[in-house]
Order: sequence, then C-alpha cells, then structure tokens
Amino acid sequence: MKLLLRLALFAALGMLVTCMGKDDDKPKVDARVALWQVMDKAGTVRGYLFGTVHALPPGTQWLRPAITDALAKSDRLVLEIAEPLNQTVAGEALARLAGTAGLPPPSQRLPVAYRDELAAVYRKLGLSDADFADTESWAVALQLAAIAGQKAGADPQSGVEPKLRALAGAKPIAGFETINSQFGIFDTLPARQQQVLLQEVAVEASSNSDEEADMVAMWLRGDDLGLSREASRGFLADSGLHEALLTNRNRAWADQLDAMLKAGAKPFVAVGAAHLAGSDSLQRLMMARGWTIKRVP
Repeated sequence: MKLLLRLALFAALGMLVTCMGKDDDKPKVDARVALWQVMDKAGTVRGYLFGTVHALPPGTQWLRPAITDALAKSDRLVLEIAEPLNQTVAGEALARLAGTAGLPPPSQRLPVAYRDELAAVYRKLGLSDADFADTESWAVALQLAAIAGQKAGADPQSGVEPKLRALAGAKPIAGFETINSQFGIFDTLPARQQQVLLQEVAVEASSNSDEEADMVAMWLRGDDLGLSREASRGFLADSGLHEALLTNRNRAWADQLDAMLKAGAKPFVAVGAAHLAGSDSLQRLMMARGWTIKRVP
C-alpha cells in the first residue's frame, strides 16, 4: 500500500475528465454548463441542480452568469461532501479500508485480455504491481485514475467545487455523503465488480484518445444527452457498478434533497455531472417525488 497516503484526488465515481483553458476568473459567457431549477407545484423556484467536474487543469473556464446568480439566490451550497478535500484525511480513510493481506498482484486479478492495458498504464505512470501490494482492486483503480488525471494536468483545487465554495461566501455548506461513506461504497463492491472497475480504468488510462477532452467539451456546452451516453459506458456500463455508484446514491440524495426542500431550504446542489445524466438522474428522481425540473437557459 505504498501509494495510499500519496492520494491527491480520486476519480469521483466516474467523472474524472479534463480540459485546458486560459486563466481567467471572469465568467465565460459562451459556456453553457447545464443548470436546472427545482420548482414546487405552484411554479416557485425552490432550488438548483448543477453538474460538476471534480478536477480540471488550472484556468478551465466554465462559470457563467446564470450559475453565479442561482448560487446568490440560494440559502446554502450542497455538495457530495461538505468538507474541502484534504489529502491526509482522504489517504487515511483509504488506508483504513483498502488493504487485505495476501491478495495476488493486481495484474493477476485481471483477465489476460486486460493485462497489457494495465502494463501500459504502469509504464506511463512509472508504477508496478509492487506499488499496490495487498491493495484491493477498487483502491488500485481509484489511485490509477487519480494519478493519470494528475499527469494529464487535472487538479482538484481547480475543479468546480473550490470555486463554488469561494462564491458561496458565508452561506452554509452541506454534504450528502462523507469521505468515509464514499470509500465505503467502493469497499463493499463484490470482487467481480472491483475487477471490472480496475480493468476499465486500465483501458481508459492506457488510451491515447481525446475522450476526456471530448467529455469536457460536452459538459461545457451543456450536452446532457452526450453525458448521458458517457454515463453508460466504460465501467458504468456494468449494471452492478452503475447501480452502486450512481443509481443507489442518487436515490439517497433525492430523499435528502426532498426533505431539505420540504423543510423550507433553497439549496444550490452541485454534484458530479454523471449524477445528472440518464434515466436514473437526480432530476428524474426529484420529478418522481413531485418536483418540477426546468433547464435554465
């Protein structure tokens, strides 16, 4: 488990995507990152839903006036995790869950057809099986995705959440989950699903394609249909992983958000963009609970 305490970020449940841009704090008026209003039966706006990318290269321009206006009108910011990312805390949480003595090397846990991809990722990142001795497959996958993201220029401090925290000012910040509960979701995955997660991360991280840039381009232009397609590919194409990492969490979040709204809150909810895409999206689950969801131009 040599790499556990070097965790700098984790591929937050399927949406680690990157793009490059010029450094500019001003809102980019031609960005069209999707934003939704949550309205009650009378048509009153009661909150907002916004899909994020958790790690981006510095200078990526995504902010637009509709987002800052919606956050200003809200009484709180709601994120996946309330606390800012702390590498030490994340590393300690991972270390508590990710180790099992006597595990075979990660490469030996994969079908033969995927071992070349894992070897290619190791070469690209300067790693080997020895760096992940006795580390469970889900944790190997998260760390490979995180380190590959860093190599590509992705930085969690340049992701969406830190900017939203700054814009929120003195507003309270709440979270649907904790770092421990997020890692716990991975830790309870069956061995077969952990294997699928690792092999698909290996395939994606070994590729030289521009899929990451393509996905960010979709996100920036507000192409939720394109993101819906992406949210059903790779390891999220596996029904068990999709249910554990997206569907079940969205249901739990919808229950929390429904209760929050009924208690009189007016939240700005910002979660990974994959959670706002597809037939099991947070929007659809909120509609099933009687709320009206409308896309903000």
